[in-house]
Amino acid sequence: MSELESLIDSLLDEEQNVYGVAIINNQGNLVTQTENWDISNDLDQFNELLGKKLGLGEKGMSSIEVQGIKYMIVENTEERKIGTNIKGKGHLIICPIPIGGEGALVCYINPQSGPRDALFTAQEYAKKMEPLL
Repeated sequence: MSELESLIDSLLDEEQNVYGVAIINNQGNLVTQTENWDISNDLDQFNELLGKKLGLGEKGMSSIEVQGIKYMIVENTEERKIGTNIKGKGHLIICPIPIGGEGALVCYINPQSGPRDALFTAQEYAKKMEPLL
């Protein structure tokens, strides 16, 4: 098991509301993902979201679709991007690696919880993954 996969396992153990994880490197390639979640067909949208530097007052992408589920982008900063499905099908936390960078830790969050419940833990793990990407 790679060090990156060990970190994913630790994240899943520590944060019960994280149901799926994917890692995108700075070149925009999918490095790994959990078996229960496949974002490979949606990678272009993640790369667009991560690659666009927003100017002051710019909103950027308003939504992203993953595995056929549409998520409204409710927060889009250099530190984090949060998406939520308005029909209650879950949330996304996208932590750029490094902060403001084009790689990312992408987490699918339990529909029963709020995305902020897992945000701090996800951001901490993104920092731990930075030297491995």
